[in-house]
This record gives sequence, C-alpha cells and structure tokens, in this order.
Amino acid sequence: MAAGGPDLLHVDCASGISGDMFLGACLDLGLPVALLEEMVERLALPGIELRVRRAKRGSLAGMRFSVLRRGRPVEGRGGADASHRNLSTILRMIERSGLGAGTRERASALFSCLGEAEATVHGVGLDDVHFHEVGADDSIVDLVGAALALEHFAPARVSCSTVVVGSGTVKTRHGVMPVPAPATALLLQGMPIRSGGVEGEMTTPTGAAILREFVDSFEPSAADSPRRIEDTGVGLGSRELADRPNALRLQLATRVTAGSPWSRVAVLECQVDDATGEAIGYAAETMLGAGALDVFATPVQMKKSRPGVAVTVICRPERASDLAERLLLETGSLGCRRTVVDRLEAERSVVPVMTPFGEVRIKTAAVGGRSLGAAPEYEDVRRIAREREVPFRAVYRAALRAAD
Repeated sequence: MAAGGPDLLHVDCASGISGDMFLGACLDLGLPVALLEEMVERLALPGIELRVRRAKRGSLAGMRFSVLRRGRPVEGRGGADASHRNLSTILRMIERSGLGAGTRERASALFSCLGEAEATVHGVGLDDVHFHEVGADDSIVDLVGAALALEHFAPARVSCSTVVVGSGTVKTRHGVMPVPAPATALLLQGMPIRSGGVEGEMTTPTGAAILREFVDSFEPSAADSPRRIEDTGVGLGSRELADRPNALRLQLATRVTAGSPWSRVAVLECQVDDATGEAIGYAAETMLGAGALDVFATPVQMKKSRPGVAVTVICRPERASDLAERLLLETGSLGCRRTVVDRLEAERSVVPVMTPFGEVRIKTAAVGGRSLGAAPEYEDVRRIAREREVPFRAVYRAALRAAD
C-alpha cells in the first residue's frame, strides 16, 4: 500500500461479519494471499492450508476464504476440530511467530479482548479461560490474518455500518446459545446492532472482536458519512441466505469534507511541439500509472504558427510536484503551469457481476443519490473478448444485463 494508507476503511455488515468473511473481503481488495501463507508458516500450524476462490452468494460475486486441514475445512464452531488452547498459549504462538510488531500487537489485542469477554461470561479468571471455537486453527488464522490485513492497508480510520447479528440460537461447545452468543453480545456492547430478520448467527465472536478492536466509529447509514469510494472488496460467508447475499463488503475510501460536495484538485498544463503522438501517449500512460486522476491532450497552435499539443494532467494537490516533474521528463517541455481548483465529483463504486463469459467489474456513479448510470470496465471486457474469442459488444451487453 501507499505510505500512510487510505483515509478510511468502511465495513458494511449488512449480512453480519465473521473472520473468514473479513479476510475474504481483504483478499478481494488486494491483500496478497502469499502474506497469509507466510503467516501460517510462522505460526507453526502443521497441516493447515488456505483456499481462496471466487464464488457467488445469491447474485453477488466475491472472494471465499477458508482454512483446510488435510484437504477438508476446519470445523471450529462446535465441530470436532475445535482446539482447547488457553490465552497464554495463543499469545506465545503470536509472539514467537516473528511477524511484524504491529501485526503481533493487534493480534494479541484481538485475543485478549476475546479472553476478557469469555472470562466475564463464564465467571472465571482470565488465566482459566480455555478457548474452544476461537482457539481452533481456523480462528487463529482468521484473527492473526485480520491483524496482518489491517497493517497492510494501514487506514487512518475504520468505520462500520449497523451490525446485523441474526436471531434464534446457535450450537456451541458450551451448548445451545441465544443469538448473539453471550461473549459476542458482550463484545458488541455499545455498537448499533439489529437482527436483520435472519435466522441463525450472522456475527461470530471473531467478527465481533474485529469490530471491537479495529472500528473507530459506527454509522447508521453511508449517507451520514460523506466519502469517495476508491475500491471495494467482497468476502463471502459459508452458507446461502434466502433474502440477501451472505457477504461482507469493505470499502477503501477518501473522506469528503462534511457540508461540501467539492474536493480540491491540481491541474498541470504544458505545451509541446516536438513530441510524436506515441511519445504523448506514453507520457499519458506514465502519468496515470503514477497516480494522476486524468490526462488528456488537446491540439493547439503555438508560436510561429507551429502545430502543437497541450497536455493536461489532473491530480490530487499532494501529488502535483511529483507528477509535474514526470510531465517535464516525459514530454521534454521546459515548464508547466499548476492551478488548484475545486471539483465536484460523482459518488463512484465498482461492483463485480457474473456473466455467461465470466466476471466483469461494473463502474457506477451517482450524484445527490441519483444515478448517473453504469458501465462495464473496458479492460475486463477486452480481456474476456480476447480469451473467449467472442465479440467485444457481446461481453459488454451481457455485463450490462447482469448489472441490471
């Protein structure tokens, strides 16, 4: 990730949250699976392997993350695979892992808050708490992986929607418990929750611990916190739900100043009369790859009636100096102008959809809550059209139908 990380990581818990859903969404956002595989080796969990695959829950595509032992899923929640590790054992595993200091600190905090909740619920001392479900290998991977993911993305803040917890009962090693289970309910104290009209456990103890330790603020709805979405990741749960996709959505976002729909951008301009069209095109690609928001070229008439090109780069003000230098190096211009202006931006998001040809990302935009339309991602459509040897417009139309 870029130094400093994004302004905001937003957690959308419309279908609850669990550790595996959180990691699935992080992987969909770009967390390298190799980091998790190295983490498993460092934790010395023999026989454990990770499975990451794209799948669907309902009509929504996302990433399904699961932990396997000898090729079969580890059953931590009330299953035969649940291990009986106490808190001090798990903390020693984390400390001896050799993982980064920030990851070890966050992971230890996750298990400590879980231990305190379990001790309170069962009326025992912290040293006497024996983790069952959350002491299993899959839960250790989920929670230490969540700590590693947060270190990787390094958001300035983490926000969260109202948490759907489900209803009814859940079977645990301590017997049948009401939803949310006692330790989960304790971890969720002070957070906005609702049942969501769903039968069964939607928020697990590991999911509740992630929220307790990571989230800075809770929001009843996205409209209450203006932000510009930069990227979205979807993590899928293990079961299908009748009325909604069983999915957790994470959004990397930039905060928009409350009360103002405008944001500040820098406009860089230079004029060139001795560069080929290929050189201008390469310069534009370089600018976009270095973080420019947009680059375009306009034919102009320069001194002594020479035809030339005006190159315009739009970027965030903090990127202006670096991009201005790159602009001069790539075009050969002897100088460029910078203007800082206000820009009204549409609210944007990217949502993957499944078509008969494969998955295509759909870009959507809205302003003031009113849709401006949706369009398939060109690179996805082009790649699939070439791989499948089908017309571009066939893939494009299929993506639009799937989006509708």
